[in-house]
This record gives sequence, C-alpha cells and structure tokens, in this order.
Amino acid sequence: MTDFRPEVAELKSFAAPFVKEDQSTSKIMTHVMIGLLPSLLLSGIIFGGSALLLTGFCILTAMIWEKLCCLVMKRKNTSDDLSSAVTGALFAFMLPANFPFWKAGIGTLIAIVVFKQLFGGTGRNILNPAAASRLVCWFLFRSSFIYPEPVLNTDVESIGETSLQSGTDVYADMFLGRVCGGLGEVSVIALLTGAFYLIMMRVISLHEPLAFLGTLLVFSYIAGRDGIYQVLAGGAVLAAFFLGSDYVTTPTTGLGKIIFGVLAASILCTLRFFVHVPQNMLIAILVCNLLTPVIDRFTETKPRE
Repeated sequence: MTDFRPEVAELKSFAAPFVKEDQSTSKIMTHVMIGLLPSLLLSGIIFGGSALLLTGFCILTAMIWEKLCCLVMKRKNTSDDLSSAVTGALFAFMLPANFPFWKAGIGTLIAIVVFKQLFGGTGRNILNPAAASRLVCWFLFRSSFIYPEPVLNTDVESIGETSLQSGTDVYADMFLGRVCGGLGEVSVIALLTGAFYLIMMRVISLHEPLAFLGTLLVFSYIAGRDGIYQVLAGGAVLAAFFLGSDYVTTPTTGLGKIIFGVLAASILCTLRFFVHVPQNMLIAILVCNLLTPVIDRFTETKPRE
C-alpha cells in the first residue's frame, strides 16, 4: 500500500532568491532600491540632472522590457516585483553621466531580454544581468564611454580620466565622489551608506563584501600597488556590496560567499595588474557567477546520516 500524504503531494518548486525569513522578492528589491538612493541622489549633485534622468530612463526601460517580454513569452508579469528596476538602476550606475539614452535603452534591453528572461526569468539567470549587459555595451559602444568631470570641479563641461586611468586622485575626492567614473559608483560614502542600510535590514551579509575588499586590499599591496586606492577606485565598492551580493548569481552559503569574494578579487587583481585587461571588475564578477553552482555544491550543508 502506497503511503500517500497530501501535504507532500502539494510541494512546489520555486526559483531563487531563497531567504529564510518571510520576505518576498518585491520587499527585498524595495530595500535594494532604497539602498541605491544615496548614490543616486549624490550622482545628481556630482554630475548634474543628466545623471538622474539617465538613471530614471534605465529603470523605466528595464521595467518596460520586462513587461513586454513576459507578455510575448506568456509568462507571469514580474515587472512589479522591482527586480527589473534594480537591474536598470545598477546598469545606469556603471555608465558615464553623458551616455546616449538610445544606447542605454539597448543596454537595458540586453540585460532584461538576453541575460534575464532568456535564461528563464526572475531567479533563474546565471549571470548578473546589469554587469553582463554593461560589459556587452562596452564592446558595442566603446567610444561612448568617455567620463565627464563632476560639475563640482568645474563650471565648464569637460572630460577627464577615471581614478584608475589617472592614478592621481586623492582619497578624500574618491570617498566623496569628486572624480570621474560611472555616475553611481564614484562616491564610496554614498555606496557605504546604502550598504549599511541593506545590512541592517538583513538583505545582504558581510561575508562576500569583506572577503572581496579584503582580498583586493591585500593582493594590491603584495603586487606593489596602493591597496586603499584600488579599493576606492574602479567601482570596487559597488561590485562588493551590490553586484557581488546578488541573491541569484552568487553562492547561498556563508563559506560560499567568502570563496566567491576572494576568487572575484583575485581574478580582478590578476587582470588589472598583470594582464591589463579592460573592464576587469565586470569580468571577475561574471566569471565567478558562472562558478557559483560549483561553489554552492562544495559548500552546501549536508545532513547528518
């Protein structure tokens, strides 16, 4: 006689993100959007209103692509859970403030349709959509990645070098955001403010960010570089707390997150210091995204027999 139990028969399979507490995807994404607000507001002060308009455009188009894609593919509409809005905001944060809107629209299209929906939709994508699309856009529109000087530094619109390109920016300017770079990644203090909120809300943990930034700091000094400068430059803080803490494309265990952070920073430093590959931060994150299933398999908690 078969031991049929209705409660077992009703079990369902769900996609990531998996959280222990009673938090829906929309609630988590709402917290992330709040965590991104300090960087967004400061980008408007640093680069002017164009930064706010560009970010709003990326968020809006990402949500539109998500809704249209779900409609065409006859899937449940997931544009209301704000995951696409977060993708649009993070993608915008890695763009110059003067990036053409139509190219940004193509970028959000690639992020949502190619790297999210074609992989199965929310919770099933292998690569971080914002990071992957940003890398593709760099290859497609490389000439448009020219970074304007912050409006705080000059009354005349001019083009400058990022901190990694110049190597001469001072810590204080990098911490506050008075440097050239992606509109939402230049201000370390704004990113840390948002990260502190997410930690307090228990949306992210410190495992991966500390492992990533700590490895970057130590590896840099071993390689004869200024470790603090490397941590403050190149969008490392954005990568540590926002790209590397993604629920779907990073490991689920604490040990896995530490391995992810150490490995991503090691790849970043190798590419940055010895191979001199451009867009090294994005490549490091995406390579580790691909390794996440392997890391999870070797670090998952196994039940005792």
